[in-house]
Amino acid sequence: MISLSQAHRHIGALRPLQPVTVPLNEALGMVCAEDACAVVHCPTVDSSLKDGFAVVSTDIAAASPANPVTLPVTGALAAGDDEQGFFVVAGTAVRIMTGAPLPAGATAVLSSEFARVDGQTVIITADSRVGKNVLRRGSDIRQGQVVLTRGTVIVPAHLGLLAAAGLDRVVCYPLPRVAVAATGSELVWPGEPVPAGKVAASNMVIAAAELRSLGISAAAVILRDSLECLEDHFRRIVSQVDVLITCGGVLDGDKDLTMRAMERIGMEKIFHRVRIGPGKGACMGRIGDTIVFNLPGGPPSNHVALLLLALPGVRRLMGFTDCLPEKQQIFVTEELAGQEDWTQLVYGRAHSVDGAVVAVPLRRMGRFEAMAAANVLIEIPEGSAVIRKDSLAAAWFFGHRHPSLASAPPHPCR
Repeated sequence: MISLSQAHRHIGALRPLQPVTVPLNEALGMVCAEDACAVVHCPTVDSSLKDGFAVVSTDIAAASPANPVTLPVTGALAAGDDEQGFFVVAGTAVRIMTGAPLPAGATAVLSSEFARVDGQTVIITADSRVGKNVLRRGSDIRQGQVVLTRGTVIVPAHLGLLAAAGLDRVVCYPLPRVAVAATGSELVWPGEPVPAGKVAASNMVIAAAELRSLGISAAAVILRDSLECLEDHFRRIVSQVDVLITCGGVLDGDKDLTMRAMERIGMEKIFHRVRIGPGKGACMGRIGDTIVFNLPGGPPSNHVALLLLALPGVRRLMGFTDCLPEKQQIFVTEELAGQEDWTQLVYGRAHSVDGAVVAVPLRRMGRFEAMAAANVLIEIPEGSAVIRKDSLAAAWFFGHRHPSLASAPPHPCR
């Protein structure tokens, strides 16, 4: 049996999957596997930031409402037009739209709010210094510039950045192929009748939903308590996936057959049993190139092991350098008892109070209600017998947290 930190070191040592090149429209949420460099300047030409007139600055240096300057307009340019054939010589102007290329000879753009068109001329009532309202070629992105670094988790704005840099593909770590197998003859599929003595396979539902939040569509299966059945199914599944997550059958009872089936198909254990409660029965192993997480069947035990062990392992294969849930110091509203040789996890609901991040333990709720209401696992680490009311504790954040918690500095509870 190992500590939680030791288990996390084993997970952090996993190698990400082999990188692949994917189109931008498939890269959201993936991790960039190599630096991406711009293939074009952005913008590709000097262009106008305003609707107005391309001018020579010195022609209108003295322009004002009391001393307007009148210039002939020799043409017009819109975004996407070719500026070839357009010239601005001293004493002339060219009508120009936002995003249009700056014509040769022009040194600035005068915003249209300081101009009035009169037939083929423009009456100008303000100056425009050199470079005014001009977006220079390559001012946003330079050709060859690194626009996305290895290890970046791709968000929508990154996709726009890559597109502006002239790229339509990016090298990423792929999403792992994952299967979730719930074991136990007492299980029924969600939505089916639940006779006395049976339970819905809620662990499988939670695991599949967590994986969907990572962009992964996991295969799901319920397997009955038969050693031969489990062996056959596990052998077939591991040949088809990068990660197998099992739920149940990790203890030592007569019907706890998962670990025996895993031994039969040659799983190499990386660790088995972690000093955490709930979740101690968790195992991590390897069969060939497939990583296996065998999680306990009890709902809180399964959930804690999923959040702190299996999902970090999946994220590590996805290329996440920091694959663990966010951990933050918070204040607890109740005294919490722990064990000297054990890391205890308590479901809690964290919120912001006058700038402090405070968590209320959910110990009076039913198991499923607490799991659904919680957004943190409050940690009582090994060596800590008690955490006093209103004192600091470490907490693992998960699920959808209130945005204010991301930046709220901890202060004493009020």
